[in-house]
Amino acid sequence: MAKTPKNIRKDSAAMPKFNDRLIYNNAIPPSSDPQANFPGAAIPRPNVRRVNAKKRTKTSNVVGMLFLFATAALLYVSNVIAVNTLAKEVNDLNNRHHQIISTNEVIKAEINRKASLERISLVAQEKLGMVNPKEAPIWFEVDGEKEVSVNESLGR
Repeated sequence: MAKTPKNIRKDSAAMPKFNDRLIYNNAIPPSSDPQANFPGAAIPRPNVRRVNAKKRTKTSNVVGMLFLFATAALLYVSNVIAVNTLAKEVNDLNNRHHQIISTNEVIKAEINRKASLERISLVAQEKLGMVNPKEAPIWFEVDGEKEVSVNESLGR
């Protein structure tokens, strides 16, 4: 009697029988698929769920994503470099500002020291020979006639 596969239901359409002699004489290689041996025979599909194969990503999508990632990384690195350069420039300018402020303070202190009344009077006495008067100055008045006569004599 012919052998039937186990996954075929008994109530399905009758299948043609195998020729046992051909199978045992190795003339036809035995096949586990009866559809291959008997084309046109209807075989019901087993009730098995198909597992969807994982969709493959296109190479262009991968290259595009890598390009976007590289561009984003390049922009980020250039931004970090620019920020660091600006921070260094700000720090240098702050140092220069503090240096100028301290120089101005030194100059103001020197001006105050040189403008003091004690120093000016000391320099006037030592270098120019000036002294403070011991008496108050005397005020005198000149007549207008004498002033005119002196001017005439001088030729003014």
